[in-house]
Amino acid sequence: MDGVHISLGSFLDYARSTPRGCAGIVRDQWEIYVAETSMAWTFYAPFRSALRRAVNSPDPSAVMAAVVEDARPVQQPHFLQLHEGFERWWRKVKATGVPLESAMWTVGELSVTVSRHSAMALRHRDGSTEVVLPYLKEPELGTDSANLALRVLEHLVPVLLPGAAPMVLDVRRGKAMRLRKNANRAELDAMLSAEAAKYLTHWTAMAELRRAE
Repeated sequence: MDGVHISLGSFLDYARSTPRGCAGIVRDQWEIYVAETSMAWTFYAPFRSALRRAVNSPDPSAVMAAVVEDARPVQQPHFLQLHEGFERWWRKVKATGVPLESAMWTVGELSVTVSRHSAMALRHRDGSTEVVLPYLKEPELGTDSANLALRVLEHLVPVLLPGAAPMVLDVRRGKAMRLRKNANRAELDAMLSAEAAKYLTHWTAMAELRRAE
């Protein structure tokens, strides 16, 4: 497979990191995607799966409570926070889950994927639809980082779910984040290109380091 392929969640983790943290993020992601020596991606997998089931369930609270109860001790405090945040958000939402396709956004040698396993889609009572990327990590998600992910989703919604609006959900805080209508999309695209180039630079350095070992 040519180029570098990562998920939008991984790209978002990189984009929201500090300059010092970026190299470490890429190292961790290298271990997941290439070396396959890390199981870090599985930590939140049960909760991510439960989210998709919950929005299609007549009793979403029971679905979320079950995944918290079944969590390993190291997962449980995180899953409990996520459950509480989900409940705060979901009680204000009148929607049901709908099918979602997978799609890929590519800039240069970097391809960023959004799959039906990493995101979800909702149809609201007024008929409008949204493609939702859940953000599950502990640090609060800033607007600037969320906007980059939202812009990627905006590029991909014609494939993911035509006519849908993009949304990033900071699950722990129950906070829905959307792109403003007057957002400078040309500026966001330039920032995305810059972040992608920076990511590839870190990735290339990591590859050279691994070959030298």
